[in-house]
Amino acid sequence: MVLDTKDLYSRSLLNGKRWAPEANKEYVMPKSEFNTAFQSNDLKEMAQVVAYFVARHYMIDSPRITKLQRYYLGDNDIHYWTNDKKIRNRADNRIASGFAKFITNMRVGYMLGKPIQFKPDDDDGDDSSVDDLLSQFNQENDEKYHEKVMKTNLSVTGRAYELLYAGDAEEDDEGNVKTPDVKLRAIDPATAFVVYDTSIDRHSLFGVRYYTVEYNSRTISYVDVYTADMTYHFMSEDGLTTQSGSDYQLVSQEQTSFGAVPLTEYVNNESKTGDWESKLDEIDAYDLAMSEMANSEEDFANAKLVLNGDLDFSDNMVEVHNADGSVMVNDDGEPVKVPKIDTKDQFLWLKPSVVPSSNGSNTVVPSSAEYLTKQINEAGWKTFIDQLSTDIHKDTNTPNTTDEAFSGQSSGVALMYKLFGEDQERSMQESLYTRGIMRRLRLLGNFWKKNFEINDANIMNSYVPHYTPNLPRNNSDIVNMVVQIANSNLVSEDTLREMISQVTGVSADAEKERINEEQEENEGQGTFNDAPLQGVNPVDLAEAQANARQQVPDEKPKTINDLFNAMNNSKRDSDAKS
Repeated sequence: MVLDTKDLYSRSLLNGKRWAPEANKEYVMPKSEFNTAFQSNDLKEMAQVVAYFVARHYMIDSPRITKLQRYYLGDNDIHYWTNDKKIRNRADNRIASGFAKFITNMRVGYMLGKPIQFKPDDDDGDDSSVDDLLSQFNQENDEKYHEKVMKTNLSVTGRAYELLYAGDAEEDDEGNVKTPDVKLRAIDPATAFVVYDTSIDRHSLFGVRYYTVEYNSRTISYVDVYTADMTYHFMSEDGLTTQSGSDYQLVSQEQTSFGAVPLTEYVNNESKTGDWESKLDEIDAYDLAMSEMANSEEDFANAKLVLNGDLDFSDNMVEVHNADGSVMVNDDGEPVKVPKIDTKDQFLWLKPSVVPSSNGSNTVVPSSAEYLTKQINEAGWKTFIDQLSTDIHKDTNTPNTTDEAFSGQSSGVALMYKLFGEDQERSMQESLYTRGIMRRLRLLGNFWKKNFEINDANIMNSYVPHYTPNLPRNNSDIVNMVVQIANSNLVSEDTLREMISQVTGVSADAEKERINEEQEENEGQGTFNDAPLQGVNPVDLAEAQANARQQVPDEKPKTINDLFNAMNNSKRDSDAKS
């Protein structure tokens, strides 16, 4: 297999496109060739296959991904454009806009600002042991933050990579080997890829993660290859552009227990493009317009002063010298003198120029002083940048929160219409993101089954992620809505707890446990002991107990419906008194 990466790179620069035609395409190879190289454990052929795809990714795909990552960090291409302004002593401001980061952060916050809930879709899939394993896995790997990192990579580059790997096995005090913890990491899309077979289902054959380390005047490249049952660690000191793989040295290898390639590729859309990648032209145009306006303002401050007339400096004249240092003379052989002007002077004294003519009359030229500037069409410039900003927001389905449409009092329905395009993007991206999460859960099921933590790996298919859009909310409206629904008696208390959790921030299960604990505590408090009290008349004790029961306030509501009914009764009593 031979890949002319130099030719591909040159074409990407000469054909007027941002990326090479081969960029951002899926990596595929015949499964038979993969089996020949990997299952036969032929390290030479294995290294050749891996080196081919690494060189392709490093030369073609990685430049695209790193450029998009630069834009997210505010290091736009305007910082690298060439011109001769500085040579001509002109202002050369380079102002990079923040559209990329704004759009990405909006998309990440809207979709994953609230944590994903992993719940079984049916009662058959509800297993406390699986719940405990999954909860522990998510907590130890900070799954909430991990999802945001993955979504950020998706929004910026159009793809994201997630690696599952087992930690070190440890023994307890009795010599029993505990099941290793499964660790979860997001891999930089600029240094990772997955190779698939040629079938219509596109089964993953192997995944690759590569990186370069500079240490002690040496540059060493490392390439980790992940298959369904093995992980290979290669190193190379000849760089990542070699395609033969002859310099790849196998450092180590170990078996894996996930039953499939542990490197999972997530995609942002079918074309694997970022959320704002298609609007790079408008972003560049906006950067240029803002920079040129800043340049115009700075050039105006440094504008040249044009003087018309004669300077009254008869007593302060200096000779003009030629390039060789000699004194410049006029036609009469006399030295050419000009007024010595100090630019720091606050005043310049001008007088009209008198130009003699051939007929004996003189022409008087009035004196004047003005800066040499160009007229700036500020209204047209503002219209231009406003249109660019509108197009960027519109075409990426990102609401412009600084727009006049968001000012004033708007109903919830009106705001939802403004977010309609964003909702469509979120709906499609949630479906694709769920594919990656379900693959993660299946890999975990395979690992836990192989290590005898669960009996059936298929149970993980019932744990489906549930998303909650992170929208601005009105807590009072939510409470009123929940009260009305509770009075209708059409939904269960568990559903009401889930709805009210948006206000309290406490999950429905945790809220139920708190209520049960409070009820148990209340049942054990405030009751009289049946044992007789010493020195107390039984008749007087019975009378005291009856009086105490009359003075005790109504029993606390034991259900959420009782709570809402009490709220309504209290509100009606308050309205009646007023």
